[in-house]
Amino acid sequence: MMEGIFAVAVMFWTVIGVIVVANGYFIYQVRMARYRVMQTLADKGQPVPVELFNGPRRTAHVGMLRGAIVLLSLGSALGIFFWAMTAQSIFNGPIEHAAWLPSIALFPVMIGVALLLMAMLERGRPQ
Repeated sequence: MMEGIFAVAVMFWTVIGVIVVANGYFIYQVRMARYRVMQTLADKGQPVPVELFNGPRRTAHVGMLRGAIVLLSLGSALGIFFWAMTAQSIFNGPIEHAAWLPSIALFPVMIGVALLLMAMLERGRPQ
């Protein structure tokens, strides 16, 4: 039993690590491509646009809005799934005395609401 839980935990953290490393690699590739363009322009004697020095414009509110939508959807799906598992649902699920089970979905829903509020506040702020 414990070996199975340990294997799932190791697999989960391995996937998270691979995602973090891949993200860093792709950010590095984009940055190096931008530097190569700047070097090529400088070698040819042409002016280097200021936008290349600053990198892409920051659109943090767009990323937060996407995260909020994903977390709100995930929370809704979890809530409906756990509600369907209880005996109080219309599906008459197998779990008898766990009316609290759908409240687990409040965690991703509240994080999604927080991200949504942060995205709305960031949108009004000048960049």
